[in-house]
Amino acid sequence: MDAERIVKLSPEAVSSLVKQCGVHSHANQPPGQRREDRWPFPGTVEVWLPDECYGERHLLATLHNLSPNGLAMRTRRPVPTDTRLSLAIHQPELSCYGHAVVRHCTRAPVGYLIGVEFTFSDDG
Repeated sequence: MDAERIVKLSPEAVSSLVKQCGVHSHANQPPGQRREDRWPFPGTVEVWLPDECYGERHLLATLHNLSPNGLAMRTRRPVPTDTRLSLAIHQPELSCYGHAVVRHCTRAPVGYLIGVEFTFSDDG
């Protein structure tokens, strides 16, 4: 991958990635549930958990869906709500890195579905 294609995570970077891949969004949910469209987006999310998390702190998760301000991913282990983490999304078209906070962690038939909201400030 060309190092010039690794960019800081932003709503514009996500929109660019979605546009390059030509993915169609899911419809918005009923009022009050979601503000933005989500795109089904298979891929890998590299996750770094903070030092206070128990166990392995570097994970590879499966990207489930993506929006300009967050994503859902599947992992083998739970991550507590409100955990701040660092992540990178790797796609052939573009890689993005940044920070996020866990908004929900739900047990799934295999592993956990974790929803995160991106944080765009420098302090993560």
